[in-house]
Amino acid sequence: MRAIARRLRLPLLTALAAALPGCGGSLKYVLVQGYSQLDMLAHSEPIADVLARDTLDAETRRKLTLVVQARDFARDTLGLTVGDSFQLFHDTAGKPVAYNLSASRQDRFEPYAWTFPIVGRIDYLGFFSQADAEAAAADLQRRGYDTFTYAVNAYSTLGWFPDPLQSTLLNEWDGELAETVIHELAHNTVYVSGNSTFNESLATFIGQTGVELFFAQQGAAGETTIAALRTRHADATLLNAWLIGLYDDLSAYYARDPGQQACRRPSREAGSAAAEKIAGREAVFQAARDRFVRDVQPRLAEPDRYAGWARIPTSNAFVLANRRYNLDLDVFAAVYAGTGGDFAAFLDVLWAAAASDDPFAYLQNVAPPAPAQPAAPRSP
Repeated sequence: MRAIARRLRLPLLTALAAALPGCGGSLKYVLVQGYSQLDMLAHSEPIADVLARDTLDAETRRKLTLVVQARDFARDTLGLTVGDSFQLFHDTAGKPVAYNLSASRQDRFEPYAWTFPIVGRIDYLGFFSQADAEAAAADLQRRGYDTFTYAVNAYSTLGWFPDPLQSTLLNEWDGELAETVIHELAHNTVYVSGNSTFNESLATFIGQTGVELFFAQQGAAGETTIAALRTRHADATLLNAWLIGLYDDLSAYYARDPGQQACRRPSREAGSAAAEKIAGREAVFQAARDRFVRDVQPRLAEPDRYAGWARIPTSNAFVLANRRYNLDLDVFAAVYAGTGGDFAAFLDVLWAAAASDDPFAYLQNVAPPAPAQPAAPRSP
């Protein structure tokens, strides 16, 4: 399941929340995460100082240099807001830097949301402590929610704090490393309060597009990395299409009147209806798992890398977490293509979308229409 978590990021605003007033249970969260954020910064050091060490091994030096180059490229060529991000290095001693938690109703796609001043509603929450994340998940489960928790090695505070490079991120290969840097810097640049899905999906697109542009400047070695990136992005496109199908199937299933289901008697009680939907949804998940093994996995360039997807959990929170990072990527691509590949113009469109009432609808309206497919030849 490691490949599942790797597809997700944590631009969660744990540290930002620490700088804001809270109330009730959120105050404890703010204080605990804020203390952990400040403690992490106190134990970080400038990347420049790490690179200056004579004892630094060659591979770590190479990857740290790659991070600096990707950061500078994001600022100077892509026009992303970099601030003080990725100028510090934090050694996690091989442990994840944080844990991400999201939740959803079990009988429908309704994410559990947390609300903070300024950042607004967020559909996931970050914890520096695994025990704290698991305790929060257990509480939500007792209240009848699906939960999905996973470890992360990067996050963004939207530039409010100098987000360090976490040592565990250096374990990733060059393409993933540079893409993560650009993804997180996208959050510093465009952010819509209360719209987690738009924020994450645009960062996914900027990360995937920006990393190819970055390696295009690296000569022959860059071309090799771009080829590998495109292979993985193509696999991700297949996975996303499959997950969209699962989301659509589940949405249709949850929308059905339980009384219409075979061998079920109508019930007027909402609790009974919800229980019936929860009990019956496993069949929808299993059908999706079967489709993955039969139709998707054989088409993947790296099928072994995604073997865990054949065992996805029966969890609305899992489905929503993946959808949150990959919604309408084709629309972002169409808008970008419509600018002629002008990244500055593309960011202008994103900022305008972020200022609108419905960012996704805004992008769909400005995206150029898809080219018409040639008509099938008619029989004489």
